[in-house]
Order: sequence, then structure tokens, then C-alpha cells
Amino acid sequence: MNIVSGDKDMKRTKSLTIILAILATFGFAFSGCKKEEGGLKFNHELHVVDNEMKCSECHEAGKDGKMENPSMDKCSECHDIDLDNPSDDCLMCHTLKSSLNDYSVEDSVPEKSKGYSDVVFTHEAHEDVECNTCHKGIEKDDTLAELEWPEMVTCQQCHNGDDAPSECETCHTKLNKETPPESHHGDWAMQHGPASRFDRSCAYCHDNPKRFCNDCHQTQKPKDHIFNWKTTQHGQDATHDRRLCAVCHPASYCSDCHRSQKPVSHARGDWMAYTRENGHAEAAKHNFRSCNVCHTTSECRQCHQNVILRK
Repeated sequence: MNIVSGDKDMKRTKSLTIILAILATFGFAFSGCKKEEGGLKFNHELHVVDNEMKCSECHEAGKDGKMENPSMDKCSECHDIDLDNPSDDCLMCHTLKSSLNDYSVEDSVPEKSKGYSDVVFTHEAHEDVECNTCHKGIEKDDTLAELEWPEMVTCQQCHNGDDAPSECETCHTKLNKETPPESHHGDWAMQHGPASRFDRSCAYCHDNPKRFCNDCHQTQKPKDHIFNWKTTQHGQDATHDRRLCAVCHPASYCSDCHRSQKPVSHARGDWMAYTRENGHAEAAKHNFRSCNVCHTTSECRQCHQNVILRK
């Protein structure tokens, strides 16, 4: 037995395994960057930009007001299609998934969100509106998987009460100011905080959101204001975002309390120790502004005469 040759074969096998693993990892990573295509491969940019085709050349409004997708007959006006003899040429537009399902294209576009469940929309009423006004960037999409449905904010650019009606009933059959959305159930009262910071839809029903929030939050404590809130957590949260505190508390509320009560941090045994890295030095480095709530810079200079202090 040739041991040297065997070692070389083992090394080659090991190297090949590593290379395949790396390629698989990269393939998996990059496959997540592109949305998966359904039954049809279609490049809007190729048709709209490169060939200067209009949307109406392929799409027509149906009886229900929805914009119909082009039929095979419509595509055959430009493409040479042999329905009786499917071949590899069909894969220029159809995905492999579609070919395995008798060239079905039913799942070609992304599914609409639940917010569209009660939307009433007709393209006929919007025939004077450019397609990319609602379907942002569709003329540059190179795949149907990238198609994005318009959000409420997009609709409100026209449905503002002046250019078009802004009442909920104009487009929705269920959603109105008297009927809470599906999200407003269960523990919504406890969980609505994060949503209110990132979602502007509150104003759709609450005419004056700031006043609506303040009417509640100025009379009820937030859920995180538990028994040890004062001694453990409120300082850190106030440092991160004092605007939330200002909903209920004026700026004097903090100073009035902190001037009469020492913060918990001041109870550290090394708070005023004669060492370089003592308690108050660490606190001042972390947030010097908080020191100024009670102390002036001149107090610091009584001990630190030769130190340049940050403001």
C-alpha cells in the first residue's frame, strides 16, 4: 500500500469538501438577497425602458376594475410561442417551477398583505395616474418577485381630502374610525408603544395623536414604572430618550427630586475615593450632563484644579 498516495488522496478529498462547503455557504447567503421567483420570469425594465412599451400595451382593466395580466395570446404578438410543442425556449419566461406545473403562472407576484383584505380598488378610476406613482420603481424591476404593493402613505398623497376623498369608506369595506383594526385586540394596550413609534398610521383614526396619547399617559403610569423603577432603571432610560419622559414630566421634575435625594449610585463605597477610577469619575465619563443637574463645574474644580473638564 502506498501510504503517501493515500495521504494525498485524503488531503484532496478534504480540500474538495471544504471548497464545496464554502460554495454552498455563499450560495445560501446570496440566495437570500434575492426574492424567490414564482411561476413567471418577467423583466419590466426590458419592456418599459429598453423597448419603450406602455403598460396599457400588455395590461387591460377587467370588468371588476382590476388590471388583468396579459394572456399568452397577448405575449405572442411579440414572442414566437408554440403552445403545442413546449421546449427549453419556454424557460426564457417561465421558471422551472412553472414548467413542472404545466406552465402555471398563478403565483408569479408577491402575495398582498392582510391590510388589503377589505380594500376596494378600481384601475378605471385611476386611469390618469401613472403606474409608477403607486407601484414605485416598477419600470426598473427585472423580476416580478420585486413587485411592491402601495402602502397607505402612498395612497394618501392623493387621498388627502382635497385631490381625492380621504374617508376610510372610500377604499375600505370594514376599516373605519369606529371599528378597531385586527391588531388592536388582546394585549394591544400593553404592546402598542413600539408600534406607535415606528408606524404613522395612528393618525388615520386619531385626529390628534399627541393629545390622544397624552390624555392616557399623563394619568396612567407606563407598564415599566414598577416598584423599583425609581431606584434602578429610570436613569438609564431617561439618558437614552428624555422625550418620552417629557410626555408626563416637565424638566424641573428631575431636578427637584435629584437636588433633595442623592442618586443610588452615590451610595457606592468608592464614590469619592482618592483613586483615579473611582465611582464618581466613572459616572462623569459616562454622562457628564447628569452631573450638572445638581452640580456646577466650579464644584469639580475644587478638587480637579488642573483637569480640563468636558461640558
